[in-house]
Amino acid sequence: MDKDKYFGTPRLQIALDLLNLETALKIALKVVKSVDIFEAGTPLIKAEGIRAVTELKKRLPDKVVLADMKTLDVGWVEVTLASEAGADIVSVSGLAPNEVIQESVKAAREKNVVLKADLLGVKEQLKRAIELKELGVDMVCAHTAIDQEKTGIRFEEKVDLVRNIVNRTGLIVSAAGGLNLNNVGSIIKAGAKVIVVGRAITTCQEPERMASLFKEEIDKNIG
Repeated sequence: MDKDKYFGTPRLQIALDLLNLETALKIALKVVKSVDIFEAGTPLIKAEGIRAVTELKKRLPDKVVLADMKTLDVGWVEVTLASEAGADIVSVSGLAPNEVIQESVKAAREKNVVLKADLLGVKEQLKRAIELKELGVDMVCAHTAIDQEKTGIRFEEKVDLVRNIVNRTGLIVSAAGGLNLNNVGSIIKAGAKVIVVGRAITTCQEPERMASLFKEEIDKNIG
């Protein structure tokens, strides 16, 4: 995919962090009009296998599918596996050794997929983002874990991190964790090109309506 063209405008990504593939597919089809990127979440891939990626791409051939592998080892193998299953974007963990990142980059180039590094758990995230840029990754994710959200991580810190990564590296930056309709605008203005929303949509009684509201908020803050 032409990542520069595709990410020229902010995109909405749904994190399907579910344990049942049929449930994930039902939600995906409901929100298809508003969502740009459909993530086969780590729990979904662990529960249902790599077929979760294949089925998402099969049902949504014109949409971008992300395999949230969070690879820590055997980078070549996992990126190749995910890409051949139908993924357009594959994630590795920013905690992975540099050698694993390099092998992941090689596989991503060969398979023509976008490689995303997730900064979840990384202590010096800006420093690591700069290193990941040098290693060849295409994008990074400023990610607050669900368990971290409960401890009250300051959202302003995420906004500052996104802005600093964009300014220092020029990488495509996605933001995940703790996003809602009230704060999504500030993260877009900081330079995030992908807004990742999970439970706010997947646990909503009207997921299509909630996805539409997020899309409207994103569009409102472009430019």
